[in-house]
Amino acid sequence: METFNRPIYSPGTRHMIRRRRASPGVSRLIIAFALTFTLIATLSPGAAGAQPAQRVAQSATATPLPTATTETVQAPPMPASGLERAVVKSVVDGDTLDVTLNPSAGSGSSGRTRRIRLIGVDTPETTHPSRPVECFGREAARFLTELADGQTVLLESDASQGDRDRYNRLLRFVWLPDGRLINYEIIAQGYGFEYTFRTPYRYQEQFKAAQRAAREAQAGLWAPDACNAVRLRSPQGERAPVAATPPPSAAPTATGNQASPPSYNKCRTDPNAAKAPNAPVLIVGINKRTETVTLRNISSEPINLDGWIMCSFKGSQIHQGIGGTLAPGETRAFKHTGSASIWNNRETDPGGLYNPQGRLVSYWPDR
Repeated sequence: METFNRPIYSPGTRHMIRRRRASPGVSRLIIAFALTFTLIATLSPGAAGAQPAQRVAQSATATPLPTATTETVQAPPMPASGLERAVVKSVVDGDTLDVTLNPSAGSGSSGRTRRIRLIGVDTPETTHPSRPVECFGREAARFLTELADGQTVLLESDASQGDRDRYNRLLRFVWLPDGRLINYEIIAQGYGFEYTFRTPYRYQEQFKAAQRAAREAQAGLWAPDACNAVRLRSPQGERAPVAATPPPSAAPTATGNQASPPSYNKCRTDPNAAKAPNAPVLIVGINKRTETVTLRNISSEPINLDGWIMCSFKGSQIHQGIGGTLAPGETRAFKHTGSASIWNNRETDPGGLYNPQGRLVSYWPDR
C-alpha cells in the first residue's frame, strides 16, 4: 500500500521540485506575473476573447453595412371634381396632344379642338422647328399615342402655372378613365423628364419621386444602353442617355423600311400592319369626319411624298391628295381630294401609308 501512495519521481523531476521548494520568492513572482497578464488581457478592448458581442456592436455602429434602399413612390390620386372632359384627337409629340373639348354648359370653347401641353413633364423633341429629332423622342410619342389616342380624358388646370403657355397651348394635367395621370406615367415609365417651369406645380413632389425611381430602375431613356449611351442633360440638369440624333443603325431613309418587303395590295388589309416602322413618316392622326390625314416627317431629311399612297383598309380605298415635300420635323394635314368620302365614321377604319415601292411605312390602328 505504501508503494502506491508514494509518488514516483524521475531524478530530474525530483530536482525541480526541490528547486521550487527551495525558492518560494520565484514562485510568488511567477504567480504575480500571470495574474497581471490576465488582468491586462481582460481590461483590453482589442484583446482576444474580450466581450466579442460588445465589440461587434461597436463596429456596426461606427460603420453601418450598406443596405439596398428603395423609395416608395405614390402616384397622385385623381381629384373628385373640377375636371373638364375631352377626347384626345391626336398626339403631337411625347408631351403635347390635341383634344376636342366636350360640350358643357357655359363653356365657350366646348366642341373645339385645343392643343394641350402637359404640365410637369418634358420629353425628347420630335417636332421642334429648329432641332433635329432627339433620341427616344419617337418612343415617347409612340408611348403617349398608345396611352391616350382616342381616349376620353379629364383635364385638370393648375393656377400656379397659368392657363396657357407662350405658344397659346393649354397647360393641363390629363387623367385617363382608369384614374391614371398621363403626365406622371410618362415620367414613371422612363419616357420623359420631370420639368418645373419657373414655379412649382401641384404634383411636383410625386413627379420628382417618380423620376428618381425610374432612374434607379434604369427604365426607358435612363437605360445605360439607350441611344448608344450618348448622354445629354435633362431640363433640370440631370444626366440621361439622350442623343441629339438617332444612332446610324436606326436612322430612317427617305424610302422607308428597306427590310420589309413590298406589301401594297390595292388597299386591302395588310398582313405587315403590326410591323410598320412608323418612320420616316408617321401617321399622326386621321380625322374621319373631315376626311383629313395628318402626317409628320420624323427624320432629319426632306421627304418627297409624290407617289405615296394612303389607304383606308375598311373600304380598300385610297385617300387622294397626298404629295409634296415634308421638311424634317414638319407636320402637315392632307385633306381627301376625291369626290366621295372614304373613311368610315361608324366603325373602326385603320389606315396605312405606303411609299412608291409599295412598302408599308406607317400604320394607324384607329383604336
